[in-house]
Parts: sequence; C-alpha cells; structure tokens
Amino acid sequence: MVDKNELRAAFSARLHEALDDAGVRTRGRGVDIHAHLVKVGAEKSTQAISKWLNGDAIPEADSMSVLCSWLKVRREWLEYGVLPKEQIGSTNTRQFAAGTDSNIHEINQLFGKVPLISWVQAGAWCEANFEHHDGESWLSCPVPISKNGFALKVLGDSMTNPGPGRSYPTGCIIFVDPEADTKAGDRVIARVPRTNEATFKILVEDAGRQFLRPINPQYPIIDITEETHICGKVVGSFIPE
Repeated sequence: MVDKNELRAAFSARLHEALDDAGVRTRGRGVDIHAHLVKVGAEKSTQAISKWLNGDAIPEADSMSVLCSWLKVRREWLEYGVLPKEQIGSTNTRQFAAGTDSNIHEINQLFGKVPLISWVQAGAWCEANFEHHDGESWLSCPVPISKNGFALKVLGDSMTNPGPGRSYPTGCIIFVDPEADTKAGDRVIARVPRTNEATFKILVEDAGRQFLRPINPQYPIIDITEETHICGKVVGSFIPE
C-alpha cells in the first residue's frame, strides 16, 4: 500500500517549490493562497490550506487545478512529481472564473478521485463495481476516467522493461478505466481462469487469436480463453517519489 504520509509530504515540498518559483512570500503564503482561491471562486478554509503547506493533506481536484494554473506548473508534477514541471504550450489546467461561471464542477468530473484497491479486489471488480470501499486511499487521476475507475499498485516485475521503453516497475501506480474500449496494443487488467486475482499485461493479437503479453520477456505469454475477462484499460500511471 502507498504510504499516504509520504505522498502528502512530497506534495507539500513541491508546492513550496512552486510558490518559491512564483515569487510568493515565504511568511504568510497561506494567506496569499487563500486570497487567490477566493479571487477565482474556489475558496477553501485557511485550515485546509495550512494542511497542504504542512504536508498533512493534498488538495481536492478543484483546488489542485487552480494551484497549477496560478503557479504555471503541470498537474502531474505538482500532485505526483512527474516531470516536466512547467506547463509547455497548452496547459493541463483550466482558468477559473469567479461566481456562477466557475467550471470547478467540470474539473471535478474530469479529474475525480478513484479508490486504490488490491489485486484481489480488482478481480472481483470484473464482475461488478463495489458500492463501498474498505480502504482510506483515494487518488486523483491525472487523466479523464469514468466514475467506475480504480487504481492499483504494481507488484512484481512482469511489466518492468529490462531495456529502453515504457516500464511499470514495482510500486508504480496505474489507473484503470473499466468503461474504456480496448484494442490490441493496450495495457489492460484481466482476470484469468482459476484465480480470484487480476493480472496486468499488454493485449496482443496474432493470427486471429488474442493473448496477454508481459513486457518482461522472462514471463510467459497467457492465452485468452472464453473464461478470461478484461477488467479495464490502463489509462494513466505514475511512480511515487
């Protein structure tokens, strides 16, 4: 399980770094953050802002988007530490307007929080989405995802690339959308026969047949049968610092 305290502390360090870069004063910067949030119609309590600065909490999706727009940093960097830091070209945040024209609700819909679940739960997720979640870990997805999306922490090295190319090492967080269409070449979560757990592989096709292929060639390719169920498509990932 991801250490939430470490994630919060790492976020706080990046927030202070972004504030320093933006020239926001060190003393009283909580007041400056509050003033800016009020200005764009996304007001939060001073207690909540203090928790962000002290590493006790991470902002919700609306506040995170406002902070990124204001400080001119990428959301993936501020929330997860994924480089590059600065916004380049079109930004991944939206400017907020005060009052009734605020699009904060839209941002929440696009970048909602999803539960970080176990691999056993992921296998059950193939059957029916849970109504309640027994863990406290919820993560903001850095990309649009359906309301039934979830996150998993990668275990093992079957999806670790021993050479150059995309890799998902142990500890990497992946975001899964059960409602996204899948095709050959996609990274997917699947429940294989005779097990309650799910597996993370690449969906491949050859001669009209489908398989689940690991990135690490030391692991075997898995045949897809009628009993294999694709639980969802991996739409995003990050490696916690």
